[in-house]
Amino acid sequence: MKEQKPYGIFDYSELPIVKIEITGENATDENFSTYLKEMASVPNKAERYITILDGRKASYLAAKYRIMQGKYIENNKERTEKQSIAAIFIAPSFLQKTILKAIFLVKPYPSPVFIVNNNEEALIKTTQLLEEEKRNQDNK
Repeated sequence: MKEQKPYGIFDYSELPIVKIEITGENATDENFSTYLKEMASVPNKAERYITILDGRKASYLAAKYRIMQGKYIENNKERTEKQSIAAIFIAPSFLQKTILKAIFLVKPYPSPVFIVNNNEEALIKTTQLLEEEKRNQDNK
């Protein structure tokens, strides 16, 4: 039996930054379920976190998996609102940006969303958000 390649690869080496790279593999029941289970475990790794989702290799996601993702977001809404500082999406193409904006217009994400062109922009935004988070914590 052929080993299932992951839909996304998670990197926790720079917590509270969680980097997620969409591999470009087609979603299957197995790899997409594994991806969502890993997404659900992110809040257990840090009290507050920022996700950087690198979608440069992302391809079409079938409706079945978009629905699964929507249910995951809905089921984890309160936890995400409380713990996620922001979600940063790397989406270099106009089409990717347009699709993401349309999705979040219809179904707002539970934390602030930023769509950037590349890794450098994602890291700049992450630094700004972490500095802001630190100031907010210092003022409490």
